[in-house]
Amino acid sequence: MDNEQKLRDYLKRATFELRESRQRVQDLEERAHEPIAIVGMACRLPGGVATPDDFWDLLSAGRDVVGTFPDGRDWDLESLYDPDPGRLGTSYTREGGFL
Repeated sequence: MDNEQKLRDYLKRATFELRESRQRVQDLEERAHEPIAIVGMACRLPGGVATPDDFWDLLSAGRDVVGTFPDGRDWDLESLYDPDPGRLGTSYTREGGFL
């Protein structure tokens, strides 16, 4: 096989791979514009937020809702805190952003 034929074969392969790559990029770009649908959600909301709409408002405003450990989660709040960060099963902080 001469050099000219080798070059032709290489260019055919490169052209084919380029077409495949372009198609993959186009497919990815089209998927990037697909709408997102939230079909359901359930969560515990931080900082006294009562509804998902209030939560989105909180996020949109960039507010911070750091507070003490929440009640009603079956945590032993009395023994949860320990100032030693190395103690397993405890927290060395008394506050956080809880969801």
